[in-house]
Amino acid sequence: MLARPPTRSACQSPGCPSDRLGPFRVVRTTKSCFRRVLLGWLLAFSASAAQGGDLTFDGIDFVQIPAGSFVMGTTDAQRSALEARQAWNQFDECERPPRRVRINRPFLMGKYEVTQKQWRDTMGDNPSVFQGDDRPVDSVSWEDVQRFLKKLNAKGNAKYRLPTEAEWEYCCRAGGTNLYGLGAAATPIRADNLQDYAWLQTDSSHHTHPVGGKRANAWGLHDMLGNVWEWCQDWYDAGFYAKAPIVDPVNSTPAVERVMRGGSWFLGTAQVRPGFRSGNPPVTRSQYIGFRLARDW
Repeated sequence: MLARPPTRSACQSPGCPSDRLGPFRVVRTTKSCFRRVLLGWLLAFSASAAQGGDLTFDGIDFVQIPAGSFVMGTTDAQRSALEARQAWNQFDECERPPRRVRINRPFLMGKYEVTQKQWRDTMGDNPSVFQGDDRPVDSVSWEDVQRFLKKLNAKGNAKYRLPTEAEWEYCCRAGGTNLYGLGAAATPIRADNLQDYAWLQTDSSHHTHPVGGKRANAWGLHDMLGNVWEWCQDWYDAGFYAKAPIVDPVNSTPAVERVMRGGSWFLGTAQVRPGFRSGNPPVTRSQYIGFRLARDW
């Protein structure tokens, strides 16, 4: 039997530099020449990283995310637009007040939700209801994810984690100030083209789908909206925005629930959007919930 889909909080019941190097050749060089070549390569790599790009660690693809600021939360204009669609209620007030937030350090964000193959390669099992190597792993609790992270970090990198709620929304909006964020070439994502970017109620056929099957957003991230809810690091607090810091905010005060973001295949355009917040107890396992990784440099 399918579990009750989470919507709002349960407690509320609602090109690469190496490509330009060419083949390696053995050459006679002085130390100063070598240093100049090395410095040039490092500068080229830094420039590439500043422009964004993909990196792979332990078989998991990541996108380079720059430091920056954005308006986190739902603005007055966005709330009015949702009210006009009768898609706003008292529980949505947890998305307010909007405020400009600063992400102070660059980081890496998973290009895709963690797949069942990636989970099985680390954990040795697959708890998902909707089976398929390339589908997102589902039915994993926040606590299950912590065990996955411990095993993955034990391989020696020790830098994998869940994104904070602020990092997640920053990546989902991808530089956009509109209701749904930006797609490739800074194309605004709207309710009428959301299906190009997200698996949601109207086209999911009531199950998850292989990651990367829809268009990426402006920062090259797939499935930030829809497919499965994504666990974040924070504890959920409906009133957090009113008291949160504006630089690298994260709610580390213990509460009943952990934050989930992005909506799922079960929900519609009113909930599958960057500002929509929800939470569930950290022991919750559901076919509606998965996760994606963040990684520190």
